[in-house]
Amino acid sequence: MYTEVLKVGIFLFVLCFCCGLNPTVDLTASASQCSGSRCGECLITEGCAWCKDRNFTGTRCDNAARMNSSGCLSIVHRKEHEIIYIQDKDFSDGGPGQDSIQIKPQHVKIKLVPNKLLSVFKVHYKIARNFPLDVYFLIDPSFTMRELQSSLKNLSKSIAKEIENLTTDFQFGLGTAMDKVILPFTRTSPRYLDDPCSGAGLGTNDTCEPAYSFRHRQTLTPNITAFENALDDIRTTANLDKPEGLFDGLMQAMVCGRKIGWRNKARRMLLYATDINFHQAGDGRLAGILEPNDGECHLSAKGYYTKAEIQDYPSVGHIIQKAKENNINIIFVIGGNSSQLTNQQVRNLYYDKLAQLLPGGTPGASQLSTDARNILNIVSGNYKRLRETVKLVVNEDIEELDVKMYTNCRTGGRSADRTNICSKLTIEKWADFTPVIQSNFTACPENRNLTFTIFPEGLEERVQVDVEHVCDCDCQLEPEAEPNSAECSFNGTFECGICKCNPGWIGDRCECDNRGTVEEACGTDNGICSSAGQCTCRKCECFKGYSGDKCECNDENCRTYDKLLCGGLSRGRCVCGTCVCNENYTGDACECLKSEDPCKSNNETICSGNGACECGRCVCNVGFRGRLCNLCTHCPGVCIDNKDCAECVAFNQGLYNSSVCKQRCKNVETAPYLQPATAEDQNAPVTIKSCIIEDSFGCFIYFNVHDSDESRKIVVKETKWCPAGPPNLLLVGLSIAGAILLIGVILLIIWKLLTTLYDNVEFSKFEKELLNPTWEKSENPIYKECVTKIDNPMCDSGFNPDEHDDKILIQEMEVDTTLSEKQCHAYEKTVDTEDEK
Repeated sequence: MYTEVLKVGIFLFVLCFCCGLNPTVDLTASASQCSGSRCGECLITEGCAWCKDRNFTGTRCDNAARMNSSGCLSIVHRKEHEIIYIQDKDFSDGGPGQDSIQIKPQHVKIKLVPNKLLSVFKVHYKIARNFPLDVYFLIDPSFTMRELQSSLKNLSKSIAKEIENLTTDFQFGLGTAMDKVILPFTRTSPRYLDDPCSGAGLGTNDTCEPAYSFRHRQTLTPNITAFENALDDIRTTANLDKPEGLFDGLMQAMVCGRKIGWRNKARRMLLYATDINFHQAGDGRLAGILEPNDGECHLSAKGYYTKAEIQDYPSVGHIIQKAKENNINIIFVIGGNSSQLTNQQVRNLYYDKLAQLLPGGTPGASQLSTDARNILNIVSGNYKRLRETVKLVVNEDIEELDVKMYTNCRTGGRSADRTNICSKLTIEKWADFTPVIQSNFTACPENRNLTFTIFPEGLEERVQVDVEHVCDCDCQLEPEAEPNSAECSFNGTFECGICKCNPGWIGDRCECDNRGTVEEACGTDNGICSSAGQCTCRKCECFKGYSGDKCECNDENCRTYDKLLCGGLSRGRCVCGTCVCNENYTGDACECLKSEDPCKSNNETICSGNGACECGRCVCNVGFRGRLCNLCTHCPGVCIDNKDCAECVAFNQGLYNSSVCKQRCKNVETAPYLQPATAEDQNAPVTIKSCIIEDSFGCFIYFNVHDSDESRKIVVKETKWCPAGPPNLLLVGLSIAGAILLIGVILLIIWKLLTTLYDNVEFSKFEKELLNPTWEKSENPIYKECVTKIDNPMCDSGFNPDEHDDKILIQEMEVDTTLSEKQCHAYEKTVDTEDEK
């Protein structure tokens, strides 16, 4: 009855799933994709089928439509998936003497067909009323966290009572963590080792507990009184720097399962309470600690962490890894009265983002109130959140399989979403998950069986899934398969219409004995089948290009002609490295034509008498060329022979008249300039000879002679060059005399202009002097007047002639001494000019 209901449910779910999920997987295959020598290899591709008729001669691996058209009667199609429920216990709320069961089925086996989607397998999750809960409190024992210690003791019974409303099976445990007892993290002088709070002024008469890294104080227990007593034993301690080493304690609390008391099947909550940031990997180098944290348990009999001063702090990634491995849900509680940073700053900077990375999906750290009395709500609230949310994960990445998780918990069953998380669950409302599984193989794997688990994150409950890849058809298995069948020469199994030969036998009917060593049958000094073939059925099957009993002949190692082996099949063929030529050819590469017909001219002359015929081609003597050696491009007379045609065509002159020119000079043309010509066919090269000929007028004609094997063409430059005649001596002499005369005239004109200019300048200067009034007062130095006027210098000096006795001198000068004083300066002595003379 259960099986029939399951089949109906599977059919309905497939219909709904195909409409709701709409997985984007291409499960079709064209005929060209169908391949395989056996039935199972063929059907591994979706859309392919196998024909198992005994005498079928067509392609056995193809799509069904082509099989039918080919006349196949027995077609093998792909199988369907098969799900076997090995353990499928119903849900259980647990309680005294009962195990809680929240997930089902617990163990299934799936016979999976490769490259085919499996979407009918379901996993159900339901909250158990009394599912076990383990809560471990990891507390910062610094002075600023003393309120939490007090509140935990006062509220421990209230916390227990609150949790009893959710589950009756719970346990509490306790541990404290401070920091490594080494500088610079903790003072190491004897005074501070015994009392780390010495001189701190904490206002208490009690001394602090000696410094330590982590101490496990109470194993998980349902005895609330024992938990309270462990709280009473906590004494304040301290470290030196601001951050604290709670990560050491966190790691030990997670990995020391037996000493902490974690139960295998329980939800594990670890409440981490502090008011400051943490040390992490790398900080240990400040104290010279270089050994990384190994993530192992190192607790002494009294619960102390023994490798605190030997190993470095754990990293954030290491904490996350161990939390996932041990299914620990870490709850960060931030509070206390630290003066370094506010609680909000500690949360934002250090713990909120870290909480989101840990298992359980905690949105952030919880804020502890000033009196720490909200610890009750923090514990119960986080447990409710963890209990009401489930996240199904696969234990590891499986390369062979593609597993995708779908659920309809968000839509209430109307459609399925691709998600592995369900929230807001209750005892009455559970979640249904659908793992969509597919293998993507092009060939059946060697390891056809594998196992993986599906589990709720943070819990130990598991769904074990055993997968067996179904790669064989039923006709490959007994009783349909016939071992040692007569159809296979009693040397193989007849399966699915073909023979699968026993070891040592090969062939379509296993008729070939392949036993014994290959070296014995096909060995040579150069390897099996001369390394140029395969030894099949004790005979060499040579690769292409090789022949012989043991492939010792290389039929592609002959010489080539015209880029073809032995000149091509029309000339010969390569046999064991040597060219075997056809009847009309000879030579190492069959390159030579035996007949001399291609070398004969119209008069049956061999190579025009200018060469010899070798291999069907003319080899011309020096100075001759052309296919028949009929061209002599560089022989004397080539230019002279074509002069008359060049003259008559280009310039309508010379010996030929127009009628003769048209008849004899058809291969002559003109061009504005001459340029080298190139041949398009390399087998018929063109030779160019440049010619310069002088005509009867003394001008030079330029033309090129283009010779090829088949024709000759003459190209004449449209213009000719005519040199100038002898010079005219009379004209040259007259030109020189005229040039000299012209230069003399020009020089005279220049001289005349300069003298005229000079005279004008002097005349203008003379006119200016005439107009100058001082000209009249000046004396002509050439002209001498008859009367000479002499100024008496003695008048100016106050000379009085009456006071001197020299009257004789005055009388001799006939000067009137009675001159007035005014006239003294202007007296004159008249001298007869003639007497002076």
